[in-house]
Amino acid sequence: MTGKIRHFGNQNYEKLKKICVKKKQPFVDTLFPPTNQSLFLEQGRSSDIVWKRPAELHPDPHLFVEGASPNDVTQGILGNCWFVSACSALTHNLKLLAQVIPEADDQEWSTKHTYAGIFRFRFWRFGKWVEVVIDDLLPTRDGKLLFARSKTPNEFWSALLEKAFAKLYGCYENLVGGHLSDALQDVSGGVAETLHVRKFLKDDPTDKDLKLFNDLKTAFDKGALIVAAIAARTKEEIEESLDCGLVKGHAYAVSAVCTIDVSNPQQRSLTSYIMGSKQKQNLIRLQNPWGEKEWNGEWSDDSSEWQNVSDSQLSAMGVQRGNSDNNDGDFWMPWESFVQYFTDISLCQLFNTSVFSFTKSYDEQIVFSEWTTNGKKSGAPDDRAGGCLNFQATFCNNPQYIFDIPSPNCSVMFALTQNDPSEGLKKREPFVTIGMHVMKVENNRQHRVHQAMHPIATSDYASGRSVYLHLQSLPRGRYLLVPTTFAPKEQALFMLRVYSDEHIHFSSLTKHAPKLGLFGCKSAHSVTRLTIHGVNFNSASTGTHQVYAILKDSKKSYRTKSLSGEKSIEWEEEFLFHKAKNRQQYKLEIWEDRKMARDHLMAQSVLIALIDNENRDTTVQLADPRGTIIGTVSITVSAFDDPMYL
Repeated sequence: MTGKIRHFGNQNYEKLKKICVKKKQPFVDTLFPPTNQSLFLEQGRSSDIVWKRPAELHPDPHLFVEGASPNDVTQGILGNCWFVSACSALTHNLKLLAQVIPEADDQEWSTKHTYAGIFRFRFWRFGKWVEVVIDDLLPTRDGKLLFARSKTPNEFWSALLEKAFAKLYGCYENLVGGHLSDALQDVSGGVAETLHVRKFLKDDPTDKDLKLFNDLKTAFDKGALIVAAIAARTKEEIEESLDCGLVKGHAYAVSAVCTIDVSNPQQRSLTSYIMGSKQKQNLIRLQNPWGEKEWNGEWSDDSSEWQNVSDSQLSAMGVQRGNSDNNDGDFWMPWESFVQYFTDISLCQLFNTSVFSFTKSYDEQIVFSEWTTNGKKSGAPDDRAGGCLNFQATFCNNPQYIFDIPSPNCSVMFALTQNDPSEGLKKREPFVTIGMHVMKVENNRQHRVHQAMHPIATSDYASGRSVYLHLQSLPRGRYLLVPTTFAPKEQALFMLRVYSDEHIHFSSLTKHAPKLGLFGCKSAHSVTRLTIHGVNFNSASTGTHQVYAILKDSKKSYRTKSLSGEKSIEWEEEFLFHKAKNRQQYKLEIWEDRKMARDHLMAQSVLIALIDNENRDTTVQLADPRGTIIGTVSITVSAFDDPMYL
């Protein structure tokens, strides 16, 4: 995400550090002081917590020791595995880690840099990276860190990063319980979505076709951050340990997804012994932020299954035969067991938008807007907070965006994010419930829709920061995206990101109807929708034709897609016209699409549309250029004297 860095609390790291160095005093953050105020929601709570700087905890402190790894992030006494797991996942993308911890070398304790007790971290918020400055005073008890820490005692990046995150959220206590997708988005700026495993695999519960496995592997290989969890159905089930070693209501960072060759220990014949009998095994590696409690089933540490894996594969996987730390929180498990136990996967994808790239790139479009009533009554023309499709009377008052699908192979991803009004505050205001709806619209629509039509897809509605919608294999044509709150009159700022593998001409619809006349001084008095269903040729017409239709009014012409058929062809395409008169004439032409020669006019007809406030199905005869009737075309005419009816 491009754009300038926003300084949280208007604190400038360089300026503050310069002052501290000049005064020869380590930084103490007055916005997030080393007191109970920064720990708890309630005022006046007492504690035996002592704030200490890293140099008071170890004689040789470092930000990083031998780089970053999942073991650098171990959860403390806070119930914030959602954030700790996201940080663990972050260690698998060093480019992102460098974005979150900028100029890490300059922040290290070393003789090259003057220590000033000040550090900076960056988190992605509403389209910008926000730089959060902190001091390095950390909460301890009995000389030990209370919260996130590294297994390496003199490494402090994870503890300091957690403090910066707590500052962003108002206090440490606000980190107890949170959304995995929010944390992943905060540390990446990616597009976050939550996959519900049972729902995703409703037609293939064991993922026999490996669709989920392949999707996850592809995303991971492209640098996505992935965290998996086992949902707890009740409060009592939270952190309940299962017999298999996994924990309910707990999040695990995904650190590898792979397929390996496994030798079959049951050699049944001499041929299989000579040729070698191997089978594929799909595996996933996870990291428990507690740094302990692991999966104890097949493919767990030192299980017998590893004996059937070659040394070269073990080396590539980072597995040492017979030398595994049986309780470090890092473990492998078979994919079939993963989908059996895990219920939710939070996936944060990073889309390559560079045009100068050897890997697949995406077209990115970003819109900032808001749901607002504009001080108007619900349902008024300028109201832009209409609620979801359940509220049909006001739904179309929401912001609207059209886009064109240029080919059936085009894939489009939408990420809707609302602004966090509680950034840096202890009191957390709840998010409004948000979602998105997509409908098919007329091929030439350029003005706002006033009645919902042809539903295509609806995202999940969630009371979180973001929702996600992925569209694939849509027919070519024009579509409308409507971002909404669940209920009318709910107001919030939102950001909409669109990623597509082809350019889709994404734009906002703001006007209700066009202005007509030479200088745009006339208002439209009517609106007409013409739906061209298809053409039927009579028995005199033989052979297969590649055919398209052209619809003309007095100013413009519009073309359908080209389809192949013998006796009949169905387009089911719609076109919209705003007019100042109550009687309109349209010309319809049927053309044969000749790929290697000039296209041939097969037939034509004239259609008269009366503005009668009705939907009328009609069949129009088609005559060839010599006047011979060769077939008919079926059309629905929907004509209304209110230009804002459709």
